[in-house]
Amino acid sequence: MTALLPREGVQGVSRQSPWEVGKQYGARRNRLLIGVALAFAAVSGVFGFPTGREVITLWLLAFLFAVVGGDPRTWRRTVVHDWLPLLVGLSAYDLLRGFAKGSAGRAHITPQLRLEERLFGGTAPTEWLQAKLYDCVPAWYDYAIVPVYMSHFVVPLAVAAGLWATSYDRFRTWVMTLMTLTVMTLVTYALLPAAPPWLASETAAPGGGTYLPFIERVTSHTVAVSGIPTIHNAVQRGEAYANPVAALPSFHSAVPMLVLLTFWPVLGRVGRTLLAAYPLVMTFALVYGGEHYVVDVLMGWAYAGIAVALVAGWQRRRRRLRRLPVAAALPDPERVEASPGSER
Repeated sequence: MTALLPREGVQGVSRQSPWEVGKQYGARRNRLLIGVALAFAAVSGVFGFPTGREVITLWLLAFLFAVVGGDPRTWRRTVVHDWLPLLVGLSAYDLLRGFAKGSAGRAHITPQLRLEERLFGGTAPTEWLQAKLYDCVPAWYDYAIVPVYMSHFVVPLAVAAGLWATSYDRFRTWVMTLMTLTVMTLVTYALLPAAPPWLASETAAPGGGTYLPFIERVTSHTVAVSGIPTIHNAVQRGEAYANPVAALPSFHSAVPMLVLLTFWPVLGRVGRTLLAAYPLVMTFALVYGGEHYVVDVLMGWAYAGIAVALVAGWQRRRRRLRRLPVAAALPDPERVEASPGSER
């Protein structure tokens, strides 16, 4: 990574990025970063890739400690000031999702399903894709969507860590936008619990049968038969956090769109093309995998755009308000001319 130059603070005080601060420790920081990377690879190989928020947080704290060269005072200050709001917010999100699991009995099933059928010629895309592509024996694309699906558990904090180390202003914007998106989705989950396709296929319909024919959770099934128990355990732990009726909007799809919108202004044509593939591939993984309807995905994209717009508007307003005291402090020309002793 290339560290940015120190930026000017509100009062004209220079503030360096934490990555720049850690440079004074030189080789010690490099050794710590290598040590954390090796430890992460070793532990993931034994216990599976981390998906639990508390485990990811511990690894993040270790990475931040390495970034600042192992200086405990800088680490405590940056963690409390920069990271505590984000970590507390995401932890609260997990807790509220778990609390909301009791609302599965009143989840909405038919509105999004009927909308899907009207939009796509009478058949929900999940049902159509699994009928065309899915077999009990996982294909190559079943294995390919596993890391795409699991990236959701690490991308928000990974992006934050990268921006924290290289672009402090963008880091603060990312945190505010991600927290705004999180609050918006939590409120919607509480007000509008909605069943995903796989749950609709397990729910009895009033006229008999179920709302959908059998829909497999492709990611879970693929890792279950992959013969790699550490990956299977990681997915099981991730699903333990999930609220089965927190489907509308899809937070899984909102985060890739948020990444795209965040980095779009600073990327060239090639970078934009590559980054645009992330939400599209995630959409396939979620819809084909039985985790979300297309309307869930589209609503997630819309929520990401709204969150970006809200934070951008707030930042513009804040910049305008910061300039007001400067203008108010300037002397009024008419008063200066009218004051005693002033030159006429």
